[in-house]
Amino acid sequence: MSKKSSIAKSKVVVFVMGLWFFAFTLAWGAQATTICDDVGREVEIPSPCERIISLSPSNTEIVFALSLGEKLVGVTTYCNYPEEAREKEKVGTLNEINLEKVVELEPDLVLASSLTPPEVVERLGGLGITVFVLDPHSIDEVIGDIEKVGIISGAEDKGQELKEAMEQKIEEVKSKVSHLSPEERPTVFHLIWHEPLWTAGKDTFINEFITLAGGQNVVADLSGYITVDLEEFVRRNPDIITVVENPGEGGDLSYQFLLSDSRLRVVKAIQDHKVFPVDGDIVSRSGPRVVDALYMYACIIHPEIFGEYEYQK
Repeated sequence: MSKKSSIAKSKVVVFVMGLWFFAFTLAWGAQATTICDDVGREVEIPSPCERIISLSPSNTEIVFALSLGEKLVGVTTYCNYPEEAREKEKVGTLNEINLEKVVELEPDLVLASSLTPPEVVERLGGLGITVFVLDPHSIDEVIGDIEKVGIISGAEDKGQELKEAMEQKIEEVKSKVSHLSPEERPTVFHLIWHEPLWTAGKDTFINEFITLAGGQNVVADLSGYITVDLEEFVRRNPDIITVVENPGEGGDLSYQFLLSDSRLRVVKAIQDHKVFPVDGDIVSRSGPRVVDALYMYACIIHPEIFGEYEYQK
């Protein structure tokens, strides 16, 4: 073989190898995405994800909002929205997961939450199952998580579309109350349960809903989800009270307590008939419906701006 033909052959081999390496790199990149979850874990996500399991109602709502309902093969017994979620295979409750059922369903991706026991996350990882934990603590972080799920599940465009729509709705509410003075922002108390009085202080979604909607959380000096005694509640004397209703889980017991307990008749919100039941699922889930919760609070706090609030069971 001549020197010239030998060189030509070498160039062809190098070229072919280069093409193979390039194709391999593209293929490898298409098969896996590494992204950090909400508890700081670097997770390598297989792509595309065709079988997803959700371990919380919030995560289930995100999956459906991203139009990925057909890929959802398992949920918890608490996943009740949208209606199609009820028909999915059940893998346990929020903190009691049937690992055998999860393995049986052969998921590409399991979306866990802060309520998922860490040992479950670790065990599933040890079984070779990809687990991504979502644990947002603000509306902005919810939107960020929706983006992340869109990226790791192959619905990036839908995630971006949903992000922009949510941000627009939030901005609309904020802009309509931006001119209000402190005196025009009524105080609000959110009642989760009445035995004892359980409420939401700062560093909670409820506080964010109240504040963004043009109100003042009457327990904003307290942090997280806390209890207060009856005397303290009366002393704080809120202008408005919102109270959680959960059909099938105590129903309207807390609402009836507020209206019937004679010790509370001096509270301004009760005297002015400004006690409003709210859907516990909507106000407590860190998913796409946080914008619905915000708008709900806007109607409750400022009906003169947003229209009268109508509670729908």
